[in-house]
Amino acid sequence: MIKINLLPVDQRPVTRTAIPHVLSLLVLMAVLFFMSQTYLKLEVELAGINQRIAKQEEAKAQLDATVTEHEELQKQTAHLQLMVVTIQGILKDRTIWSEHLHQLMALTPDNIWYKRLRLTERRFTEEVPEVDPQGAPVIDPRTKKQKIKRQQVPRSILEVSGYAVDDEGGLSSTATLADNTTSDTTFSEKFQLFTSDFNDTEFDGYPVREFIFEYVIS
Repeated sequence: MIKINLLPVDQRPVTRTAIPHVLSLLVLMAVLFFMSQTYLKLEVELAGINQRIAKQEEAKAQLDATVTEHEELQKQTAHLQLMVVTIQGILKDRTIWSEHLHQLMALTPDNIWYKRLRLTERRFTEEVPEVDPQGAPVIDPRTKKQKIKRQQVPRSILEVSGYAVDDEGGLSSTATLADNTTSDTTFSEKFQLFTSDFNDTEFDGYPVREFIFEYVIS
């Protein structure tokens, strides 16, 4: 049986093919696949970058600890150097009293009895180089040399006092003591006789000469 379609062409039903739908689906799948691959690639790169950042932060933390330790060691070194310099100064300038007193006893004549040995302090006027508040030398613009000023300087004094009688030959024991302490190079290097004072008196009913010697400690 023959079928004849009498509808106009523009009203006739169109038989559609599935090929465009299939092509669209394939394109969509390709795009999704490409995007998934790109996403996975970016995830891998991001993981690598995060790993490198973690390593860098760990290395930085180690460096920070090293820098802190280095700074602490520098502080300890400076402190120890200061202690060494201080101790060296003390050892250099210290007065070994046991040795000096032994020297004094060896230089003392038999006819002398000590009453007191003590340390005092006096201020002497001395000429010293002038410096500014920063410690730099003050230069005289006229002479081009460092200025000298007079100022009071404290000095330690060893005061030696006691009683004396003349020896069998009639010589003054105090004069002998003064000569011995000034002529002995070892003793006089540390102690310089500065003043002496005498007073004739009695000790236990015997005539004696009371004396006071003052030595400047260098």
